[in-house]
Amino acid sequence: MRRVLCVLSLAAWLAVPARAEEPPFAQRSETQPPPVGALSDMMISILHRHAILWMAGASNNWPLADYEARQLKARFAEAAQAYRNIPVETITAATKALDNVSAAIEQKNKPQFALRFLALTSACNACHASAGVGFVVIETPRTSPFTNQSFAPATK
Repeated sequence: MRRVLCVLSLAAWLAVPARAEEPPFAQRSETQPPPVGALSDMMISILHRHAILWMAGASNNWPLADYEARQLKARFAEAAQAYRNIPVETITAATKALDNVSAAIEQKNKPQFALRFLALTSACNACHASAGVGFVVIETPRTSPFTNQSFAPATK
């Protein structure tokens, strides 16, 4: 029953297409308003949040990591809603991997966070491969691309 509800809710997300000039794997519909940006723009936002999530977890800044995980989940949902032909399986795998990251964040378990973050990154790359853009390879950030943001936990 749970699987049926999951598939139905993902199908509902995927049923709301968007208007934008996109590659063949991101088909659009003329009947729905456009999303905030094209799929590629959504993916850039996801890429940034992926990096911030890693930096926050690596710095033990669990409130920031939690916030970024929730933001990532919302961006995944937006992409699924806007582009109906993103395979349900890839969205499900990414969402499950992100839920696992969130569980590690909740537990403030840095080793589990690191392992689960790798699984999330693998799910992203699997989605790209299934969409025919496997040349877009995501990896764990080596350094922060954000020189204007501190990732240290806030002091009280």
